[in-house]
Amino acid sequence: MLSRHPFLIPAALLLGGASASQFATNAVTQQSAAVLNSVVQIGEYDDDDALYLTTPRGTDVENPVPMIFDRNGTAVWMADSTYANAFDMNTGYYNGSQVLTVWTGTVFSSGHGAGVCSLLDDTYSIVANVTSVGSEGADIHECHIPSSTNSSALITVYNTIPLDLSCCGGTSDGYLTDCWFQEVNITTGELIFNWSAVEHIPLQYSYAAPGGSGTEDDPWDAYHFNSIDKDADGNYLISSRHLHQLFLVNKTDGEIIWTMGGMVSNFTMGNGTNFEWQHHARFHNDYTKISLFDNAAADWEHDETTARGLLISFDTSTWNATLDMELLPEPYQNYSNSQGSVHQNADGTWTVGFGSNPWMTEYTSDGTATFAMTLGDSNPPMNGAIQNYRWFRVNWEGNPADPPALAINNSIAYFSWNGKTAVRSYDLLGGSDADSLSTVSTHVRAGFETNVSLSDFSHDYIGVLARDKSGNELGRSAVLAVSNGSAVASGSTTNSTTTDSASSSALSLAAGQKVILAVAAMTTGALSLL
Repeated sequence: MLSRHPFLIPAALLLGGASASQFATNAVTQQSAAVLNSVVQIGEYDDDDALYLTTPRGTDVENPVPMIFDRNGTAVWMADSTYANAFDMNTGYYNGSQVLTVWTGTVFSSGHGAGVCSLLDDTYSIVANVTSVGSEGADIHECHIPSSTNSSALITVYNTIPLDLSCCGGTSDGYLTDCWFQEVNITTGELIFNWSAVEHIPLQYSYAAPGGSGTEDDPWDAYHFNSIDKDADGNYLISSRHLHQLFLVNKTDGEIIWTMGGMVSNFTMGNGTNFEWQHHARFHNDYTKISLFDNAAADWEHDETTARGLLISFDTSTWNATLDMELLPEPYQNYSNSQGSVHQNADGTWTVGFGSNPWMTEYTSDGTATFAMTLGDSNPPMNGAIQNYRWFRVNWEGNPADPPALAINNSIAYFSWNGKTAVRSYDLLGGSDADSLSTVSTHVRAGFETNVSLSDFSHDYIGVLARDKSGNELGRSAVLAVSNGSAVASGSTTNSTTTDSASSSALSLAAGQKVILAVAAMTTGALSLL
């Protein structure tokens, strides 16, 4: 449950550009990690099971990998460098099991990419990879498993083609980024559906003029697809940022069924429904409503004072679009140059991520702001230094194969369990026989890493046992010799085989990296920090 009063809690996000002294308050040296010289700021843990999926990046994020946070802003899971430059981590179902989906690959300065969408099981192991067919790779913007199939993935694809651009101020021998969207079978990699923007949409409808682009090295991005969804009939809802438009594509013949917004709209747009440079369109309420993130800006244009989430009702008998709900950011308001998301949670509440701005706001079903989380400190930089493509609030049970990590330094024991979402407390174990340890003390999980002084610890060997909120045992760390911190017995988990590493589940953090996260519960429009 949320407190009635606002609060500020720092937690784990890898950031650069700050000294250790700046983060001295409540800072904890990361000892369970493979490299010991990291600083982590961690807030108090509670029993709320909600988790937030993020892929932080930007000039102040030195290790841009997927991260999962709990509702107190504590890091629950941080991926390794295999997932550097990740985008769009979400959940879906594949072969009857819940999976994480996350994109990794090459990100281009033009704002798209080429790579692969990986599906991870609850042990954070890859169970499938999905990429595009007939191109250099899946784009960063979308990897969505539609609930109607649970067997296919919807992906965006960006392809450079030679094209006459003289219609729109370009050259006759120019180059265009043609946007495709594809539906691909996850298991076989076979193409189910492919659709090309340039084959269906006139270039003149773009709000992003060629300018200096249109060359082979800098092709004109006239369309910029960034989301795909499906309706009950299997038709495809596409968001085109540079057209300021959503459109529905027929699943059979590829014809455009209708358009919403942009230069040519089938719908009369009601008060407050106009959107520009938008992201993340999704159907709701039996396909009679659409949510989207209205950026109100691009890098070169700022038309409104703030970005916002929108819920729009539409009627194909009257061809009217009306505003159901406007979700404004709290406590900060600013336009978002790029990225962004609007997600309806299982309980009917809404989570809106503000993309190139490092914050998220959560709302009740009627649009009242109740919660906010910021990547970075309580006075975050705007548009660039810390970004997050999309925020998702989910229910997720992580069960890493590795056991809890334990390390000793300067008579302090440090322990953590990267990715184990159920941990609520630890038993500190001790004994004179490494094979027969008993509980010495119990400790509530204190953020990502918990630490305990060993000044009064009189045993030769030490270990930790992790428990869930009901007190059930989840796993045990390796047993260490207190005299030198070396492992003398392997750890174990209740869901996997044993390992022989004392810190195999720990994070490999680079020396000198800094971490902080600000979280706030909100009562009114103003935010005060206690």
